[in-house]
Amino acid sequence: MTENKQPDLASQFRELGENLKQIFQTAWESEEAQNFKEELKDGLTEIGNAASQAVEDFKISETRQKIRAEAVDFKARVESGEVESKAREELSKALDLINKELQKARNGFSKPESDPEA
Repeated sequence: MTENKQPDLASQFRELGENLKQIFQTAWESEEAQNFKEELKDGLTEIGNAASQAVEDFKISETRQKIRAEAVDFKARVESGEVESKAREELSKALDLINKELQKARNGFSKPESDPEA
């Protein structure tokens, strides 16, 4: 009787898996792969730096535009007399307050008691 031995497919698939694993690991750790990973890392760093610089440039530009717009607005208010009017109004309020406080202080000094008008 001849014995028909069936091939052990499971062990062959296991061996195939180990071989594929070793090939991938060797490829991943190869000098070419290391160089590629380094180039990829450097490239991503450069993209990040460029994006950061673009954001900074935008912020600076935005700030510059905002300052320029505020300066133009202030100039327009000066030319229209709005700033002078507002300054006069605030100065007038301050002077009124000072005068009222000085009058209170002056009135706080009592007149001599012998004065019949007191």
